[in-house]
Amino acid sequence: MANLDNIQAMKKLDEENILGNIQDFPDQVEKCWDDWKNIALPTPYINAKSILILGMGGSAQGGGIVAQMATKSQIPVVILRDYDIPGWVDKNTLVIAVSYSGETEETINAFSQAVGKTEKLITISTGGRIYSIGSQKRALHYQIHYGSQPRAALGYGLTSILAIFKKLNIIEITDDDIKEAVLLLRALKQKIDVEVPERRNITKVLAQKLNGRFPIIYGAGIMTEVARRFKGQFNENSKTASYYETIPELNHNSLVGLEFPTDIRQKLFFIILQSKYDHARNKLRENITAQILEQKRIPYETLLVQPSGSEISEILQMIMLGDYISYYLAILNNIEPNPVEIIKFLKGKLADEPFKE
Repeated sequence: MANLDNIQAMKKLDEENILGNIQDFPDQVEKCWDDWKNIALPTPYINAKSILILGMGGSAQGGGIVAQMATKSQIPVVILRDYDIPGWVDKNTLVIAVSYSGETEETINAFSQAVGKTEKLITISTGGRIYSIGSQKRALHYQIHYGSQPRAALGYGLTSILAIFKKLNIIEITDDDIKEAVLLLRALKQKIDVEVPERRNITKVLAQKLNGRFPIIYGAGIMTEVARRFKGQFNENSKTASYYETIPELNHNSLVGLEFPTDIRQKLFFIILQSKYDHARNKLRENITAQILEQKRIPYETLLVQPSGSEISEILQMIMLGDYISYYLAILNNIEPNPVEIIKFLKGKLADEPFKE
């Protein structure tokens, strides 16, 4: 078993330095927020009657998380992870396309459909075809200047959507909220970074508990999409099978499916993400769910970050916890965290049969 306190061995395995991307997360958030202070939304955008966010994988995660924060929005907010836009998209819809590379097949197709329906368009990418298509339609563009895998640039995608929603008056968030969030992120990093020994590092301890098991992540409310992020990071960083479920929905089905196979207890490990902002009934459901797992002798852990004055602080801290846990689990799996060879293989096969838009 790998020694999570052997920093040199860790760095040797992490040849492409995804750890550096994880450590950069507070800086990404801070820089992106400052960038958007200097970007004005055209007035027609502000008068949009609906919002559609396009994205896939790591590029979609930020939009999903912010959309979950906007459940009380007076206008519909929908995130699409697919090829075809819904029929209700029209000239009053603001379409935000997020593709780190700018070459995401599904997002390009959906965006190409959207440009024929509305002139309210925003693209977020490092460049690529999304930028080219958008520029032809005078779309507002935010260019990400950061070299990494899409999932490792989450600070840019998430903060961009957050800044846009602030300008649209969909989410109430202040500069002080972001400043607090960044300070708390940097404080958290000091507690869980690689230099902190396992005996005092909760993320290293949890990675050890997950070693050899399937992580199942539960989340409610604002932690729903964070649970999806955990799952994706375990898949891509740790190369580990992982799944996520949402509360209260899982209380109506998933809990019943813990009987078979009979050796299931030896393979599963549940992580329950909690927030002080959870609905009171969901807090109760989380506690009862934990009791059920205890009764069935299925290992689990509950995670609750440093409480703060804003939802975004809790969200960002929980994301950082998940990123570090997935990184340490990759080390325990003796696998380089950054590459995603199966995805490259899949894209190569897709390229053999070019998509006709």
